[in-house]
This record gives sequence, C-alpha cells and structure tokens, in this order.
Amino acid sequence: MTTGAAVALAVAGTAALGWLYRRDHSVACARRDGFFDVARNALETPEIMTTRGDYPVLRGTREGYRTELRALADTIQLRKLPVLWLLVTIHRPLRLRSHFNMMMRPDNSEYYSAHGRMPERVSTPPDWPQEAVLRCDDPAEARARVIPAIAPHLAQFTGDNRGKEIFLSPKGLRLVYRMDEGQRGHYLLTRLPFFNCTELRRVMAEDLLDLGHRIARSLEDTE
Repeated sequence: MTTGAAVALAVAGTAALGWLYRRDHSVACARRDGFFDVARNALETPEIMTTRGDYPVLRGTREGYRTELRALADTIQLRKLPVLWLLVTIHRPLRLRSHFNMMMRPDNSEYYSAHGRMPERVSTPPDWPQEAVLRCDDPAEARARVIPAIAPHLAQFTGDNRGKEIFLSPKGLRLVYRMDEGQRGHYLLTRLPFFNCTELRRVMAEDLLDLGHRIARSLEDTE
C-alpha cells in the first residue's frame, strides 16, 4: 500500500468513526428523552425537565413531599464500563441531627455522592453486607438510631446487588440504584455509553420511593 493510499484509508476511517459518533449521539439523545414517560405517574403533579444532551429529570410529589428522580450516566470510572444510576431524592424532613451515608463498594469515583466527605467511619454491623461502608458526622446517632432504622429495609435495597447508596440528612434522603451497565463493544468503539435500559418502569420507581418513606418512618420509631 502506498503512503497516499494509507493516508486516504486513515482519513476515511476517521470520517466513518465521526459519522458513527454523531449518529449514535443522536440516537442516545432520542432514547433518553422518554426515559421517565412511563414512571411519571408514580408522582403527583409530575413534571419532566429536559436537559440538552443528557437525561431528563422527573420532579413532583409523593406522600406530600417534594421528590426528584434523576438518571445519571457515569462514564468517569477508569477501566470500567459506564453505569446508569438512578438517584431518588425525597425532600422529607427527618428527625436527625446529623448526616449518614451507606455506600456499597466505594472506589472514590462517586462524584455524585458526599460519601468521601463524611468525617467519621462507623463499623459495618456483622449481619449487613460487608461491602457496605458506613460514614457519618455523628457516630453515636448513627449507631443508636440510623442503623436500626435502615436495618429492616436493607435486604430489599441490596439483595439484587444494584443498590449503591443510602444518604440521610435532616432535610431528606437519597437512594442511588444501578439501572444498567453499558455495552462493552459499543463503548470501546465509540466511547459513548449505550444502555439497554431505555425507560424507568413505574413499579420500580414506586418501590424505591416507598422504600425511602419506610426508612423515614422507621427513623421516627427509633426516637
């Protein structure tokens, strides 16, 4: 092959990859736009906020409290496939003085979480998954009230290995749940995440929201 032919082939390959990137980006945006269409009725007065080139955000109320569901495509983890997280935030005041965070298998790449900024680590109870790392800013309250409140509900959240994080604060709580993992071949070729999960099912949204409210009510019972 001559030098000119090699250059032409390289240019053609680059152009093809560029076209593939643009095509897949457009397809990904279209898939993302409808992600919350089915789950929206899990909330009262639902509102879907669209964001350019990213997943929309679903907001509304449930049990009278402001609620937000946000999908997050995490592509920053080195040597790992992209992950699609679902962040469920419930703005329900909790009877707490402090903050508490349980993270499954943290690797210091969880930029969406306050876990790494929590000053104190609490021992994981022996009957909890030992991959769970517990951090807080008040160990006494964590041991006396938070851990007992979460314990009855933990198996539901972690049993399928998709529950990632439980965060509690005086102002509310957040659950982070793994929805999907990107396709390896597609990501290696285009460096764009491609997820088979194209929508959040209403029953899944309701299960996670109800779980959050049950944890909140359990905190009230541990006073």
